[in-house]
Amino acid sequence: MKMRKYLMVSRLAIREASAYRLNHFLSFLVVAAPLIAVLLLWDTVFAQQQELAGLTRSEVLTYFILTRWLFELTGPSVWWEITSDIRNGTLSAHLLRPESYHAYYLASIVGSKLPYGTVGFMVILPFAVLVGKGFILPDSLFTWVSFLVSILLAILLGYQFTFLFSLTAFWLEEGRGIEILADIVVPFAMGNILPLSFLPPAVSLFLGYLPFQYLLYFPLNVYLEQLSQAQVISGLLAQLGWIGALFLINKVIWRIGLRRFTAVGG
Repeated sequence: MKMRKYLMVSRLAIREASAYRLNHFLSFLVVAAPLIAVLLLWDTVFAQQQELAGLTRSEVLTYFILTRWLFELTGPSVWWEITSDIRNGTLSAHLLRPESYHAYYLASIVGSKLPYGTVGFMVILPFAVLVGKGFILPDSLFTWVSFLVSILLAILLGYQFTFLFSLTAFWLEEGRGIEILADIVVPFAMGNILPLSFLPPAVSLFLGYLPFQYLLYFPLNVYLEQLSQAQVISGLLAQLGWIGALFLINKVIWRIGLRRFTAVGG
């Protein structure tokens, strides 16, 4: 019964987001348009060499095309509805309902991202056609299944970060610093700007210990078959571990923030 309730929330979010398909298409097109310059840049780079940091031309072009799509699905953000609930006091109405606030917004956010992700896939498809044989399509069933599982886990992990960033509204009246973290620092750390292997070894090693690579860089490495099967399974388990760890952290911060909310709001 409870699960049915959250599925309904997801369906409503999907329906609402689907009503703005044209807006999604145009906004995604604006994001994806610079991809033409990116592809031309890397095409020029690989005209002078065969490989860069262990990646071939086809792998790099495929990486950047898929990055534009996946980032919209897995990238964390500061969710304004959560921060608004906290700052405006409308959180009280949610607390009176027989529901989990965490699960409610998980269903809502995932539901709202799915139509956007579908539209985004249609936008990047011409880029894959443009690259032609340079765009990689794995033959292995294990790769496809692992890639899809890693995307699902990355979406769940991205939500845990979104919820965590949004909970800072309990303490911060202005969340600009957190927005900079979510919009600039995290995309860099997850491999959205450059593959982590392109970075200096010390930086790449440091970022490898953080969970952000599992939002984007790891799923794309799975797709490009840069990892052994043992490494893929290990990475999927690491994604699950980080999801569990952040879930527990969010529960603790939620309880602390809720006590502050109750105290301030009476």
